[in-house]
Amino acid sequence: MKLKSLSLAVVAALSLGVATSAMAADAPATATNNTALTQSAATGHWYAGQGHGFWVGGALGMGYVGSADSAAFNGQTSAPSAKLDAGYDFNQYVGVYASYDFMHDLGNSDLNLATVGIKGNLPLTQKLSAFAKVGGTYIYANDKDVNTNLFHMHSDSFSATAGLGLSYQITNALSTQIGADYYQNLRTSHGHADLTQAYWGMTYKFGQPATPVVVTNTVEVVKEVAVEAQIPTRSSYVLPYQNGQTKLNDYGRYNLGEVVATMQANPEVTAQIIGRTDKVGSQAINDKISAKRAANVASFLEANGVSASRLTVSHVANSNPIQTNSADSTNYVQRSVQIILK
Repeated sequence: MKLKSLSLAVVAALSLGVATSAMAADAPATATNNTALTQSAATGHWYAGQGHGFWVGGALGMGYVGSADSAAFNGQTSAPSAKLDAGYDFNQYVGVYASYDFMHDLGNSDLNLATVGIKGNLPLTQKLSAFAKVGGTYIYANDKDVNTNLFHMHSDSFSATAGLGLSYQITNALSTQIGADYYQNLRTSHGHADLTQAYWGMTYKFGQPATPVVVTNTVEVVKEVAVEAQIPTRSSYVLPYQNGQTKLNDYGRYNLGEVVATMQANPEVTAQIIGRTDKVGSQAINDKISAKRAANVASFLEANGVSASRLTVSHVANSNPIQTNSADSTNYVQRSVQIILK
């Protein structure tokens, strides 16, 4: 019954996080320092992430005892578990956390584990990261029947705790994790033993805007033609991308249609195409992604009648970021292809 109740609590916590994310996506966008926040129906799933902030999560898993320690747990080697945790990330690399774990019927006892510690994160790709945890755990055991069982857990004890895992970013607010936590020297009536918990769960991070960002610099290019005296257009376009994305989406194709129309109406206009990434990920991965983004944009323009001789294509990864005149530390502007018409 306790495990069922805690599992429902995990599901409720995750549902709350997803609902909060949905409400954030419906909130009106704001614009500061010439950075326009807009939401496209075709690309409403883009997110702009913060490196710091509070988060909550939940997980389900199994606790395991090694064969060498199974005698200390009355021959039992596994038990189902549930986890609730929360924390605060100071930046994308380090934070603090606290968790509550419940293990049902391990060695004739239900275990309650309360942990506090430090959590470190290491980005591996645009979406995948590894994490490690170290901390201390207070363990309280509810023995089912101490009077009729020769074996029982000590009612309360402390343990050093460590953990490792992988996290995959679904959106800037929502991610999924797999991991394992290790608890050292749990005290039983048959001696000390070590415990490992493997789990899968979800995490929701607060304060993550769910709208794409478009940075524009609006000017007018005037050309005299027989029918129309002026053709207004923009001289600079910034097409944002999701983490790891290189293919054009509907939003990008819509804006490139405007670029094609402008260049066809103004044969003297040329385009400079610059592919970029944010700082997350290795240099080799970022070079490859920024080059592919720029090449796909150039291919689209050529396929729609723009001569390759009018295009200058380059990629800078994260070495030459766009200047936004903003104190905001988010990376969404840099995950982009910039097009400058001259």
